[in-house]
Amino acid sequence: MAPNMVSRIAAKDAEMPRPAHEHGSALARDRILSTITALPPLPAVALRVMQVAQDPRSSAAQLALVVSADPALSARMLRVANSAAYRRSREVTSVQEALVVLGFVQARNIAISTAITGAYPADSLHALFRIDAFWRHSLAVAFRASDLAGQAKRLDVPSAFTAGVLHNIGRMAMFHADPAGLDQAIAEAIRSERSIEEVERELLGYDHAELGGLLAEQWNLPADIAAAISQHHQQAEDGQVTLASVVAEADRFCVSHGILPGYVVPGAPGTLDAPDGTVTRVLKQVDTLMALITQEPAGVHLVA
Repeated sequence: MAPNMVSRIAAKDAEMPRPAHEHGSALARDRILSTITALPPLPAVALRVMQVAQDPRSSAAQLALVVSADPALSARMLRVANSAAYRRSREVTSVQEALVVLGFVQARNIAISTAITGAYPADSLHALFRIDAFWRHSLAVAFRASDLAGQAKRLDVPSAFTAGVLHNIGRMAMFHADPAGLDQAIAEAIRSERSIEEVERELLGYDHAELGGLLAEQWNLPADIAAAISQHHQQAEDGQVTLASVVAEADRFCVSHGILPGYVVPGAPGTLDAPDGTVTRVLKQVDTLMALITQEPAGVHLVA
């Protein structure tokens, strides 16, 4: 397979027209509805963590209260704070102290990522769609979108991180509804050297971005995050910098450098270093966070 296949996939997807209708054909709407109901709902703790993390008036104490209300999330936060990465002379025994040890930004990222990824854990039974690769791509987009939002200065960085983690949630719904069908779409995308988004639209009449936007509405996520999820394959109009545009740019950046959304392309190149080392830095951030939330080695493997 040609070594620049990943770049061609990214370029082709950017050129693809989006559906002119709001939610596709009647058949597509029926499939969308059935796909949405197949995905387990996002846990209440995840929604609450996102609300607190994105509220500029929130404090570390408020985040600690939300985390403390969920035993599993509390245990994870304490385990991270007591891990070798944050080794201290005495054991950390409270969530409040854990947030001090971790720092608010790191604690926020861990809480959001753990709450969301924990709701839809990895399943090794499916050969082509790989949930671990899916979450690594999502976190890479989250970190890159956060960087871009920070540079824009007018955008909320925590919202950019959250939108990045969730931008492909529609594909997770597809996986829960029809894992074999998603594997088939990935196989066709690899065989035809097209983007999986193009194949989704061809086979189903809709794609994961459209589906993700509907899920975001169903979950009552903030409008700007819902827009970022539904529009993350669209070009910004008139060069406007919005939450949707930075997530879209972050997604294109990750795909163009081989950090694919839930699958790998046999024979594709490994990590490509950007001139400023951005790719290496983003992957290091992903490695670190994945290791903290899974407590397992979490290198980003781009080639099978």
